[in-house]
Amino acid sequence: MGRRTVVMNVLIALAALLVGLPVLATLAGCLLPRDHVARMTIDLHSPPERVWALISDVAGTARWRHDVTHITIAAGNPVRFTEKSEHGDTPYEIVSQEPPMRQVIRVVDQGRPFGGTWTWAIEPRDGGSRLTITEAGFVKNPFFRVMAKLFFKPTATMERYLRDLARELNDDAAPREVAAS
Repeated sequence: MGRRTVVMNVLIALAALLVGLPVLATLAGCLLPRDHVARMTIDLHSPPERVWALISDVAGTARWRHDVTHITIAAGNPVRFTEKSEHGDTPYEIVSQEPPMRQVIRVVDQGRPFGGTWTWAIEPRDGGSRLTITEAGFVKNPFFRVMAKLFFKPTATMERYLRDLARELNDDAAPREVAAS
């Protein structure tokens, strides 16, 4: 076998690998569920009203969240806003608010590869509050489902949010994952 044949065989093998891996990942993604539910909770020393004041002030969250650099609020009802972060711009709308106990927000951009809702539930707890965030999300693209499963923690954004919230409240509480039911 000549040197040229060996080089061609290596190039063909590499090309097959480059095409084959994404195809296999996409096929594997078709076997993964499109929808997921993830939950994180944190016990805070602040009362529900103080926690509510921070989480419901959508325009003010860029002041205390590490991952959000800017919030743009659109005029109208329902309230729509766009979070700007290192991952780009993500548009949301407030689905419902029940002060000071519950808020639901959803992604509104149908062109995104992901979407879903975040539900904040606040309950009084030992003079403070327990805040639980539930993400009921989905990943449309099967290839991205595999990538998410392999390389991303489904609760990472919620955990970062809760850590930033605790820091803003001068609280040393740590978030923890809750089994999704």
